Amino acid sequence: MSKVARWIIAIAFVLALAALNWQFSREAVSYLSAKATKPDHGETLPELPGIAVLDQFQIARGGERSSGLWVTCSQGSQVRLALNTRLPIEEEFARNGTYPSVHTVLFMQTVDIRTYEAIKSAPRIVFPRATWRRDSENDSLLTPPLSAVELDTLSKAFLPTPPVHVRIDAVETGTEMRGTVDGRAIIAFAARCLLLADGQI
Repeated sequence: MSKVARWIIAIAFVLALAALNWQFSREAVSYLSAKATKPDHGETLPELPGIAVLDQFQIARGGERSSGLWVTCSQGSQVRLALNTRLPIEEEFARNGTYPSVHTVLFMQTVDIRTYEAIKSAPRIVFPRATWRRDSENDSLLTPPLSAVELDTLSKAFLPTPPVHVRIDAVETGTEMRGTVDGRAIIAFAARCLLLADGQI
């Protein structure tokens, strides 16, 4: 191979590396920019449809969709669950608005085991009539007031430590988070809600 041919191959190789590096850099910048501008739905709980929240307490957060789950206190000592996330549903299939009577299921796993038996035996609460509100940025799910049995199931599922997986399924999709508090904190919040709604604190 002549000296000129070797020079041509070397120059072509350097140009190919430069083009590949430029493409990688452009994609990396695009990915990081999108990630930086992606809203964190687990950071704040937006205004909820139909109720005035007196107090709120986050019990789970995280996941691929940066979701957050709160227990809320409203008039009448009503303790509810409120989720803020962004469900992977195209706008053409779900317009902005409020949708009552959405079947919703909450699963809680204290161990990081993904077997069928572990998932089947995990504590769960079924809400046949949750309220779903969608706007341009958020999907908010609000459950009916928790019964004494549901509140007991919830607090026990967060004992002795926060669950590894807290999943909410609704409208044929869902989101998963990690528990951030233990069950004693949930019980304390419910007791505080009773006093708060009665005006004692």
